[in-house]
Amino acid sequence: MALRLTEIFFSLQGEASRVGLPTVFVRLTGCPLRCTWCDTTYSFTGGEPATVESILAEVAKYPARQVCVTG
Repeated sequence: MALRLTEIFFSLQGEASRVGLPTVFVRLTGCPLRCTWCDTTYSFTGGEPATVESILAEVAKYPARQVCVTG
């Protein structure tokens, strides 16, 4: 199974109950919601195909226990 992936990056969570925790963000491509506050409109299109296995392998390289899958 392949997903369209925009990026994977390591940062601190900035929202919700996990604010401040080290987190790996997996940003997928093609969110259809188009929220007015969205700050990642660049992820609406494009991206590259990636398998779940390759995404998990990349996530495992980072020293975080939290993962956020986002669009």
